[in-house]
Amino acid sequence: MAKYSLLKGKVSKLHVFDDSKEIRSGDIGWLALFGLMIIGAFELLIDIIDSLAIGNITLKGKTFYCYIGKKEVLGNLEHVGFKEGDYVEMVVKQIDTNQYQSYAVRMPQYHALYFPRSIGIPTLLKLKSCSIVSGVLCLLIYIISLISIFINIEGDYINNFILITLSDFSMFLIVSLIFFFLAGGRYSFISNRIFATLGYPKPWLHSSVAEHDRFKKLNRSGDPELYDDPQTPEFERIKKLDPNAYYYCRTPNLPDWVEVIDERGYTPNLKDQKELSS
Repeated sequence: MAKYSLLKGKVSKLHVFDDSKEIRSGDIGWLALFGLMIIGAFELLIDIIDSLAIGNITLKGKTFYCYIGKKEVLGNLEHVGFKEGDYVEMVVKQIDTNQYQSYAVRMPQYHALYFPRSIGIPTLLKLKSCSIVSGVLCLLIYIISLISIFINIEGDYINNFILITLSDFSMFLIVSLIFFFLAGGRYSFISNRIFATLGYPKPWLHSSVAEHDRFKKLNRSGDPELYDDPQTPEFERIKKLDPNAYYYCRTPNLPDWVEVIDERGYTPNLKDQKELSS
């Protein structure tokens, strides 16, 4: 499985679509369109298979298309919180030459993160939630089963107890996995990769919701922890939070294995401007 990269630069030629079907060949390059059609065909096949087993796996959100420097980017987000000229850092995967699929967008100036609607919770946290729900359900069934064998005076208590215990434990594991996938567990593996790319040391445990809540407290109190971040010295106190964004406190250091595609120094010449406008 290919690793994600971090694409840095300013946004240009931004288009936001309410429906991905509104995208036309005039909006993106032919190579990008062809590549996305191939990817879409494979995703459709996976969607059909998974819809029979665990439901739709397509990333949900508002479709956007833009350029970061000279790189073409297409993605889906819960909310497109950036605009033309904004500096962003995108977690991307290359789909063709100079064409990329975006999986998350970070705006360092505001300490804001935007995800597709269908991801954001890492694997272990989702497993924990699903295990609690299935555990309560299986415990009730287990108690009822124990009561039933004690009511049955002529039964073999020890063998029945062992059989019920093993059966209930197996059911707990199966039900936990079913709940995990029904609750979007497949997306959690994408969340792990996003958090790992952004530099979080334990991506499978990182809670963007918990950090978002902590950010709100620090932002209200003007805590220096937010302003002493060496990677975002331009950060200023936010007066009105975007309800569709997840906010983070400190910018993690990127791992050595993350490829950084830096387009900050790119300035389109006359030829490039014509290509971007075509």
